[in-house]
Amino acid sequence: MNHLLDFSDIDRDVALKIIETTLKVRDGDQYEAKGHSVIKFEEPSTRTKVSFTIAAQKLGLDLILLEDQTSSQKKGESLDHEIQTLISLGVESLVIRTKEDNLDDYRRFENISIISAGFGSTSHPTQSILDIATLMKYEKLNGDVPLIFIGDIKHSRVYSSTKELLNLLGFQVGIFAPDFFIPEDTSGCHIFSTWDDVIDSNSSINLLRVQKERIDNIDDYDLNDYIHSFQLTNQILDKTASDFLAIHPMPMNIGVEISKEASENSKFKYIEQLSFGVPSRIASYLYGLGEI
Repeated sequence: MNHLLDFSDIDRDVALKIIETTLKVRDGDQYEAKGHSVIKFEEPSTRTKVSFTIAAQKLGLDLILLEDQTSSQKKGESLDHEIQTLISLGVESLVIRTKEDNLDDYRRFENISIISAGFGSTSHPTQSILDIATLMKYEKLNGDVPLIFIGDIKHSRVYSSTKELLNLLGFQVGIFAPDFFIPEDTSGCHIFSTWDDVIDSNSSINLLRVQKERIDNIDDYDLNDYIHSFQLTNQILDKTASDFLAIHPMPMNIGVEISKEASENSKFKYIEQLSFGVPSRIASYLYGLGEI
């Protein structure tokens, strides 16, 4: 069994195999797996939770949905005891979403596959897999910087995981954001200064919402300035090439990182991107269970 908490323990060939499996499932290939999976979400979610649930059902896994309110951790049970209980009961995989950044607390467990469905601001590997699969579908995984993140990069777990994955695959990651939202560590990144630079790069873009719930000093930043300087609009999209690709990990805040008109533009491929949600989670389950 394998953990999929981030990409630190995965080599390039295995990462590509997971992405390729995602593409095959999206194109109609079917897979089966045996075992019991627990899905535990400590944060609100629509797309990720539903797609993991459907993925488990399509694979034929026995599925248990464990809400944080019904977990024995509410009674004071330690993480060690909770995970050991699941292992003792025959659970083969645990999918977890949490506001914490405690990946290493889970990494040490054996005899169970633990898959991150989002940890704090550091980890969301299955979202990164589906985003890169989307780029591959449109033959946009090329150049030195295939994808530019625009928005609240500093607090984004999607950015953190995708940077890790793209660097593993041999690419840099683009950043276009106000200083307030640029992370301290920009190694493996290329920083863009203007929309014109972004457009001229012929890279795809990934829009990120401003994550107010994770920003203690959000009142120190003028959101109107962000909207004026960094919002994606139809006027910007009109300047891009015909095959320009814009995606968004969702949920989107229309009127902030994207205008209503741009959200309806044919270059904004979030619906096509969403179609990789279940396939990426099927591929992630297969990797976790040792089938990839």
